[in-house]
Formats: sequence, C-alpha cells, structure tokens
Amino acid sequence: MKIALLTNEIPPIFYGGVATWIANYLDMFRDDPDVEVIPIFLAHLDEPPTDFPERYPGIRIIHGPKDIEEAFQDIDITVNNLWVAFDTTKAIKDRFPEKKMFSICHSLIKMEHKTNLKGGETGGFYEQEITFQYSDAVIMISRSELSHYISFGYDKYQAVPIVIYNSYKPKLDNIEWWPDYGLNHIGYIGRHVPRKRPDLPITAVERSGKKDARVFNMGVDYRGTTGNPFWEDLGKKHPRQLVIIPFSSNKETVRFYWNSIGANCITGIYEPFGYTMCETLDRRVQAIVQNIEGPKEITAQVQDSVFYYEVDDDFNRDVENFLQTLELFWDTHPDERSAMAEKARSALDNFRPEVIKLKWKEILLEPPSSHSGKNFKRESISEKFEPGQRGY
Repeated sequence: MKIALLTNEIPPIFYGGVATWIANYLDMFRDDPDVEVIPIFLAHLDEPPTDFPERYPGIRIIHGPKDIEEAFQDIDITVNNLWVAFDTTKAIKDRFPEKKMFSICHSLIKMEHKTNLKGGETGGFYEQEITFQYSDAVIMISRSELSHYISFGYDKYQAVPIVIYNSYKPKLDNIEWWPDYGLNHIGYIGRHVPRKRPDLPITAVERSGKKDARVFNMGVDYRGTTGNPFWEDLGKKHPRQLVIIPFSSNKETVRFYWNSIGANCITGIYEPFGYTMCETLDRRVQAIVQNIEGPKEITAQVQDSVFYYEVDDDFNRDVENFLQTLELFWDTHPDERSAMAEKARSALDNFRPEVIKLKWKEILLEPPSSHSGKNFKRESISEKFEPGQRGY
C-alpha cells in the first residue's frame, strides 16, 4: 500500500511541531512490509532544498494543481498535513474522489486564534475548516483536541474523527544521564507565543521573593531590526534571576539548558499534545505542568510523579496557581524528585513508535468510511477511545 505524506513542512523546513511529526512518521514506517510512505512536498511557500532527493528517497514535489495527476496517480491513501493550502486539498480530492484522504489536526487553528490574543497569523482558520470538509477522516492528536473539534461543530462534516496520539521515540533509554535534583532553578523552552505564556515562570519567581532560584528561558527570537523589547525589558528587571537564551538548535546550547534546571515548566493555556512534555520526561527532569489537555493526557498514568498546576484564563490568577505548585516543588527533597522523575518517564511507553504504528496500520489497512453528519452518533467516539487505552 502506498501512502502519500503530504506536507509543506519537512526538515530542514520548520514552522513548528509539524516537521517533527513528519520526520517521526517517516521513521515509524521505514522498511514496513505493508506500508510504503512517500513524502509529497507542496512547494508553494518554500522551494525545496537541492538535497531533498538524497535526504528523502522517492520524495515528490508539487508546485500546484498541474502536478497532482502525476504525483498521486499510484497513491492509495493521502495523509494530509496541510491547512494553509485548502485549494490543493480540494484539487486532490476532486481529481481522485475514490482515494481516501486523512487530514492530521496538529492543532485547531480556531483554538490557537482564541488563545493567541486573536492575532492575524491565526485568523485564517476557515482554511483548516475547508480542509476538514474535503477529508474522509480527521486525525486528532489527543482526546482534548477531539473535544474542541466537537465543540466547534466540526463533527457535522462527513469526515470521521479519530484520535491517534503523536509518536515519541525516547532518546535516553540507553544513555546514563541524570539531572541535578538539588537544583531549584526552573526553565521554559519552546516557542514564544501568547498561549504558551513563557513569561509565567519568571513572574512567579519574582512574586515568590525567593533569591536562590533562577529562571532559564530558551527560545527568545531576536531576529529583525527591532530585536525583542519585551524580553530585553524583562532581562533588565531581573538580571540575577533571569537567564535568556536566544533561539538555537545548537546541541551544546540545548545541553546547557537542560543541565541548568531542576524542573522544566510547561505553561500554555492550550496544548494539543506536547513534544516538550515528552522530552522533559525522557530526560528525567521534573515537570511543572498545566493540568489541561495534551500534557495531562500524556502524564495520565503517572499523576503522582509530576507537579500539576491549575490553569486559568486570567494571567495574574495563573501566576498564583503556578507559584503554589512551584513552592511544592521547592519543598520536595532531591531524592523524592529523582524517584518521581524515574516513574514519570514510564508514561512514554504509551507513545513509542511501535505502539502508535499499530494504531495507524489499523486505519490504513482498513480505512474508515466517511459518515453522514445527520446519522453520526457522538457516543461512538467515546466508546471507541476509552481513557488510558494504550496508544490512544
């Protein structure tokens, strides 16, 4: 069976977690006897690097509708990762209506729009909605994402909604590396958008009055002529407590970050899954994590081994919620932190590629049929995907 992995993000072209998902998906099905995954790159925003054929043997490039016929002629199912090019999705489905299209919902753009202060960047969520309408199935990456999908009425479309979590391959199974559990320093690593609240840790530490705890913030973007006034101002206000690390993929810089903290903070008010959550568990670093959505689902079976805080839409109340949990972390003995982190890491077993791959093969080898919105019963979703079920 030939599967088209359709995307406009593939390493080294990154816009977020999608490229990571693409790379993991290709690795997951490499040398599979039943499924051949063929990456198809839509070059409408970026021209592909010249070494793409060497990086990804068999990759196909499309620039527009004229290339669809040849690229998809021998494809059985399309696994679609586009939402900014709904016209391409529509053109593929119009030309090959008999071929199934499964669209991955890496995040609901309407939710990003609501939680990112309704900026123009996420204002085109209607494009994603059109993509859903031309899909036979929509794959959600968490149960919480499915709940949001239903709340917006998207389950009325013909597409079958299915939950399959992202895969994560632990990198430290056979590597002896342990953090310093005596450190009270905390950190935030990742993108800086309003919904992720990267300034929450330093605001909470400031309010605590604690002098022996530093905050390491990695991911600040200084590109452009204006720099980053917001973080420059925070750096001036907290010269002894705040360590700002500009965005970097340098391995030594990343290693410095993880070696400097006793706990990593996951601070968003909307997080469909959470690769950073997985990496924190993988490294046996303590996690201070919001009690919502993807991160909560990832840690569902190890709730006593991470530090949860309640999430509120009001930032000031969230600072208090976060600070209560932060003080609990500070009061926890290093030996107990170590034991908690080791147990928490077992949560990753549910997301290993060999587990997630089985769930994917179920729907690829026996594709679901599109439902009729009028006859579809919402109860069938919860019956099929029970909480705690491995791989879902």
